[in-house]
Amino acid sequence: MIKKHDLITALALISVIGSLTVCGNTADAKTTSADEAVPTASEVQEDTASQNIRKDEVIAAVNSEPSAGWNPITGYGQRYDPILQSTLTKAYGGEITNDLATGYEVSDDGKEWTFTIRDDACYSNGDKVTASDVAFTYEAVSDNSTSLDLSNIASAEAVDDTTVKFCLNEPDYTFLYVTYKVGIVPEKLYDENYGENPIGSGPFKMVQWEKGQQCVWEYNEYYYGKEPEIKRIVLLFMDDDSAFLAAQKGDVDLVYTNQNLAVQQIDGYHMENVESIDNYGIIFPTTLDEGNTSEDGRAIGNDVTGDPAVRKALSVGLDRDALITDVFNGYGRKSFSMCDTMPWFNEETALDESNSGKETAIKILEEAGWTDSDGDGIRDKDGVDAAFTLLYTSSNANRQAMAMAVAEQAKELGFAITPEGAANDEITKRVYSTPYVFGRGDYTPNEFYLMTSTDTIGSGWSNTGYYSNPVVDEYMKKAMASKDIEDVYKYYKLAQWDGETGASLIGDAPDCWLVRADHCYFVRDGLDIGEQPIQPHCANGQVVLSNICDWKWE
Repeated sequence: MIKKHDLITALALISVIGSLTVCGNTADAKTTSADEAVPTASEVQEDTASQNIRKDEVIAAVNSEPSAGWNPITGYGQRYDPILQSTLTKAYGGEITNDLATGYEVSDDGKEWTFTIRDDACYSNGDKVTASDVAFTYEAVSDNSTSLDLSNIASAEAVDDTTVKFCLNEPDYTFLYVTYKVGIVPEKLYDENYGENPIGSGPFKMVQWEKGQQCVWEYNEYYYGKEPEIKRIVLLFMDDDSAFLAAQKGDVDLVYTNQNLAVQQIDGYHMENVESIDNYGIIFPTTLDEGNTSEDGRAIGNDVTGDPAVRKALSVGLDRDALITDVFNGYGRKSFSMCDTMPWFNEETALDESNSGKETAIKILEEAGWTDSDGDGIRDKDGVDAAFTLLYTSSNANRQAMAMAVAEQAKELGFAITPEGAANDEITKRVYSTPYVFGRGDYTPNEFYLMTSTDTIGSGWSNTGYYSNPVVDEYMKKAMASKDIEDVYKYYKLAQWDGETGASLIGDAPDCWLVRADHCYFVRDGLDIGEQPIQPHCANGQVVLSNICDWKWE
């Protein structure tokens, strides 16, 4: 028997889909031809600097562009709203709402998912979006190496023009949380150059891209959703210092910046710091060093962090308030897991005065046999000093500052931690045996699964610590097999902590999340960027555009 759901009523959520526009009337649609001159970044900036601000345009400075182009199949938009393309659903703040999909059906065994898509969705060239495009896109993403794991999809097929069916290898009622991460591309127009000249059905279309300099987007008149007041977006790719100087000159309307610069003031701008689930913390090797290596020869295990008492002591003993102040200049919030603020977060795992602090950490260590037997200030156990290297990405100032601050704080607990910066390529060679500072956080329980499941051990950046707990695995298996979304949440909460065990800092502590960094933006006075949702990790500035249809100049 097939059970039918409406996406919104099934999750008791409010739809964010705006007014509809019917596509197909190409005579009324405005397009930009190759002969029409698109202003350069310098021309736009000169116009803005003279205060002739276009009330239908925004110039935004962000710190990176997609290296593989604006192509969802190679990863574009999987950490933030792609804007140029539609997704089946949206998930701002962890709540699933409609986008391209209008509803879905799921089989009793949880293996077959059938989505109905809107019949009025069109690409920016006027072609209709079909279920065949959806199936093609998901199949293509499955065949490519990206941060998104679609390995459970056995097949995707179009039943008709507005119906697409996914068959899964294993039941997974959390599959819905995959559907907001894949931007849909047109099958007939897709080729190896798609990322250079993307055609999508999102609210904006790309009209110019000068690599390393700027990208210009204009409103897609065929868009089915709410029509934005902002009709043109100029993205300028700048490092933090250059973007800050551009704002001082009045050349930009919005700047994504770091927490060190966020404390500055710029005439004509105000600071908007947006809450995020951009978690900063430490990923631990969770097994002892027994001389094992991975198939590709990487060492596995660490004799210090392989002891759960060490991981737990650091998780409860480090001063998060001090890290927020010292590393992020106050622009952050305490982090206890990568699930914080999400509907599946187990609040019992949050720390308070009763289960954290220096004295609590020291008690955990001493009960586990970690004492300073020779009086050198460093704890030891069975001839092993409580000393290890802490890796961080050398190009990331926040991760460097976090590593330094953690090492300094840990001295008071009897640890000797040596921070070491390296390129990510070098870090990947050592992650199975060396702790490292990392960032993670998204609107899906899949994040927790990827980092804690036995099945994901050694899979890219997922579960590099070789963590395995059969009880945790069983709870997550039950979550995926649960038809009721509230049961999904319940089992994920139990996987974090069931009163006796779990993959949380009061349980096995496979990782130690410390701070959720605010995302900081200098915004020109008079520009209203609407109510921003909690933002995910790896935003690089573009995530602020997720609600672009609500932006306006006052």
